[in-house]
Amino acid sequence: YVDFTHPTAVNGQRLVLYPSISYPLLSDPAYYVTPKVGYHYTAYSYGPKNASTTNVTRMLPIYSLDSGMTFERAFNINGENYVSTLEPRAYYVYIPYRKQDTLPVFDTAQADFNFSQMFTENRFLGSDRIGDANQLPLAATSRLFNVESGMELFSITVGERFSFSSPRVNLVAPTATTNKSDILMNISGRMTSVLSMDGLWQYNPTQSRTEMYGASLHYQPESDRIFNMGYLFTRNTLRQIDLSGEMPLSGRWRAVARWNYSLQDRRLLEGLGGLEYNQVCWGVQFVAQRFTTATQQVSTGFFVELNLNGLVGVGADPLDTLRRSIPGYTEVNQNTPTDTLRGLQ
Repeated sequence: YVDFTHPTAVNGQRLVLYPSISYPLLSDPAYYVTPKVGYHYTAYSYGPKNASTTNVTRMLPIYSLDSGMTFERAFNINGENYVSTLEPRAYYVYIPYRKQDTLPVFDTAQADFNFSQMFTENRFLGSDRIGDANQLPLAATSRLFNVESGMELFSITVGERFSFSSPRVNLVAPTATTNKSDILMNISGRMTSVLSMDGLWQYNPTQSRTEMYGASLHYQPESDRIFNMGYLFTRNTLRQIDLSGEMPLSGRWRAVARWNYSLQDRRLLEGLGGLEYNQVCWGVQFVAQRFTTATQQVSTGFFVELNLNGLVGVGADPLDTLRRSIPGYTEVNQNTPTDTLRGLQ
């Protein structure tokens, strides 16, 4: 239940209920088949500023069937034992069409197309729109493991979504004219014990062109010494460079930083810098952040937190910002409460 208030937009309340049930018909490390049935109920009650608007409800059944298999093959190269896998996945979703043009849009947006979104029921973020669907996303993943270390050395995933009918529910974008989605490919690999890479590619088969691609390198020789470098391109939207890292300084001090720059707009999207001090029983963090908002305004923030090693934190918490901005970031103090008590003694 949410109450939305805005000085100029539609005001009102929204109640969402979504009971569902799923049952694994087949479940094994080598395969699974899981059907799911749900019923999505949404009710809107408009505020006094919109008294002339009739309160409305929306009721939708949602059906899905998730399935996958895992094939393995063991082999030996130069005395090293490896295992390779092939993991196909199919995810069928059916949601009947309901006209939703009269419903308000409080907090809903079109979701970006990626592997996570491909295997979800709704193509929208939020509850104001439930997209009609009669679709079958298909994907296959292959991985390579070192048997002795258990380390994943390489993985590649390719996927595409097929629709048996064109979707009709939209926000702003026009209705899709093709029943095939873009093709997605994701590649990750570990080149050495301290250096790894990731790559993402989105290809439009209808227009025979690349819509998006990205690549990143991660160098981590120690748990608290990290350097990340990435580049992201989206057609007609962005070209970005992203650098971030974490490095120990003298004594118990270490530094963290991130620089995210738009080559297309020639402006800084996000800059972050901070210092951390770590003792056995406590730690303190100083983080400054500057970023560009969606309205092209610049916002600056400064965070300070005193952490008594898992027991309590005092001040604004910058950890979510650091985790999001710096892949591989480790917290300044990760001892358990028992370790903390031993330190206090």
